Amino acid sequence: MKLVVLLLLIFAVVGDATSYLNSTLPSCALHLYRHVSKTGGTTVRFLFDKQVVMGEWEYPLSYGFKENEWEELLERWRGAADKWILKDPGSEGPRVLVEVRGNWPSNWPAENFVKRIMPDVLRLKEEYGKLGCKVTTSFIMREPVAQYLSFYHYYIKKLQDVEVDSLDKGIAARGKNIEEWAANVPDMQVRELLGTKCTTQMREPGYVVQQVMGGVERVGPKLLPKQCQVRPDDLRTFKSLVKQMDVVGVTSRFDEFLLQLSDVAGIQHVQYVMSNSGKHEKREDKLDPEDVKAIKKATSFDFPAYRYVLSLQDAYATPEFQERLEDFQGSSVQAGGRKMVGGKPSPSPYKWVDAAEAKAQQIERVVPTFFTEPTGGGQATAYIYMKPVMLVERDNNLPCRKGCTFD
Repeated sequence: MKLVVLLLLIFAVVGDATSYLNSTLPSCALHLYRHVSKTGGTTVRFLFDKQVVMGEWEYPLSYGFKENEWEELLERWRGAADKWILKDPGSEGPRVLVEVRGNWPSNWPAENFVKRIMPDVLRLKEEYGKLGCKVTTSFIMREPVAQYLSFYHYYIKKLQDVEVDSLDKGIAARGKNIEEWAANVPDMQVRELLGTKCTTQMREPGYVVQQVMGGVERVGPKLLPKQCQVRPDDLRTFKSLVKQMDVVGVTSRFDEFLLQLSDVAGIQHVQYVMSNSGKHEKREDKLDPEDVKAIKKATSFDFPAYRYVLSLQDAYATPEFQERLEDFQGSSVQAGGRKMVGGKPSPSPYKWVDAAEAKAQQIERVVPTFFTEPTGGGQATAYIYMKPVMLVERDNNLPCRKGCTFD
């Protein structure tokens, strides 16, 4: 079994050595990705999971981590980095991936992204970047009409299409279509990045309703509190924040974003299959003009923010980069009915399995030497699969619960 894992690790190093990569795995690193809803973030998360089961990165926090969990990670990372810098015998630099989204189990990282999380990361970059540690950040945004359509069809439409209206579901509370919904949910992407603009409101009913005999009736729209509305100062804050990030891109150029991420952060396995891609109509010229008009009216700040992010991504697109991008996209293959952009990934030497099932078979936990936390931390609960999971060698018959999306 040990030989099999060793061979898989060797293949992982040489198997993805494709011509489009222009970086090496860093010896000491922390990369933070800021996830905004319906921009491709689930695919990025699965890509991060892949780096872990390849035995190359640690991904120790859930995307809705708590303050103490963030503080403890920073303390562990600093301790491991210090030992590596001082060349302590047997020490290995940490390589940590962090995703900030919020919502679950805590909204703390999203609400404190601007004033706490980002400054903490920039301090690490200032302190440790000159000592050989690569500390980087990334963010991806989506064209606003496309993002609103995706959000609506994924989260909202099913709450409108119910047989019986209630206080929080149905046409009265949620609106009869995308036009009525969007009217009460302005500038979602700017608000979500800033984290302090009532982002939970985006999934809440947009209308006040009251119980009447035989059902419910609409009273009127829920007014968004003034402190939650986006103003010119908020757009300036958005631009200032994004300008400080190392990798920024837009969803329609997702391949470019991933190749930039590899260049800058040192992530080596960027082959992917797009996840959570909706089946709704995506072409703007095929949509109801009134729906498009309503979305554009609701995104008066999202659009200039998007254009700014697009300009930053454009600046990275040198002729040499474009050649490698064409190589990356040209290496795509069809496998199992799926398009694997960039080619077929190397097999992973590890996988996450149900912790109880592994213990029942006396299968040992794998703890890579660069991990700062032996159990896998908050990510020891798989996406959707809510039972504790454990990182183990691949050579067993237990079903994979996390990290195998791209295998």
